[in-house]
Amino acid sequence: KAFLAEEAPRHPNVIFWADSRRRIREFRHLHLKCNQYELISRDPHREGFEPDWGALLEAVHELRRINQAPIVVTLGKHGMLVSDPDVTWIPGVTVSGPTDPTGAGDSATAGAVASLASGATLPEAALVGNLVASITVQQLATTGTARPEELPPRLQIWSDQQRQN
Repeated sequence: KAFLAEEAPRHPNVIFWADSRRRIREFRHLHLKCNQYELISRDPHREGFEPDWGALLEAVHELRRINQAPIVVTLGKHGMLVSDPDVTWIPGVTVSGPTDPTGAGDSATAGAVASLASGATLPEAALVGNLVASITVQQLATTGTARPEELPPRLQIWSDQQRQN
């Protein structure tokens, strides 16, 4: 962690990304990705617990202050919060039918990092991550995948949903 914290500022054109669950607050100067429960250090299996927006926003600001680099927080079906440094909510894609969240966070990361590497802004990258995750959660009992050709139709669904809201 110390090595990465030293190297990241020396290489501003390289994306340093960390997703460390319980140790996310120990990293500095890297893109940090966590889920909403990891952000506020709560057990996601506690029955009926859903973090409120106020607590999430406060925690994002605090983690951004500590880290001094972009923050990405996955919110499950609700999308992502990103901070670079301003906080932006990128809504998720509403999907129908049964879903399996296995690997959704990793899928979101893959989509987001590939987008950043291609020159996307952090909010744009989060949107691609949301699109990828929305495809993979519909693949039951497996760690799903998303093919590039699946993204444009999913983006159209997301755009239609945003116009309706």
